[in-house]
Amino acid sequence: MTTFLPKKIVYTESLGDKLRQARRYKNLKIEDIAKKINIRVEYLSALEDNHFDDLPAGLYGKNFIRKYASVLGLNSKDILKDWDEQIFSNSPNNPFSRKILARHKFIIFPKIIRNLLIVCAISICFLYLIIYFKKITLAPKLIITQPATNLSIKSNNIIVSGQTEPETEVKINGEIVLNNRDGYFSQEINLKKGINNLTIKAKKKYSRNQIITRQILVE
Repeated sequence: MTTFLPKKIVYTESLGDKLRQARRYKNLKIEDIAKKINIRVEYLSALEDNHFDDLPAGLYGKNFIRKYASVLGLNSKDILKDWDEQIFSNSPNNPFSRKILARHKFIIFPKIIRNLLIVCAISICFLYLIIYFKKITLAPKLIITQPATNLSIKSNNIIVSGQTEPETEVKINGEIVLNNRDGYFSQEINLKKGINNLTIKAKKKYSRNQIITRQILVE
């Protein structure tokens, strides 16, 4: 007949159990302690429940446990030793915390990059629109080659010629003058005795006017 030998069950009190029992022994409410040491109730509850994943990453958890142990009158060194043993046993490569970052925290940086790219794209679009708007509203180039300056002549007519930008409408004293695909134009203008004012105007569809004037004296 086999003899039954009962095994002795060894109960190891967890870190959270020590904290909870110490708090209850002092008849303290977790909310009051949270206000006193300025730590959120959720974090203190996580310590008592051994839910260390709910604590902030890095050394914050260690600071929380130190403050909590101090206010409960526990030996901080012993409590921190229990903390290190419990944390290290679950995550040997990270003695400070075994907190695993949630997936959404890994995508914070890409979100920042994405938002920066969106802002840059919008800024480039606005810049392009500003440049484009400025370009289409800018007065076109206009060069008068003849007559070069104001002058006095005896003839009753004169040739006015010059160059402007392609697809630009040219008018001399309000009359449209044809220009070729390169913007060159030439027009004979009838004059009267005395001073004649010539107004040469160049304008694109949405642009401002470019205006040059000449005075011709017919003797």
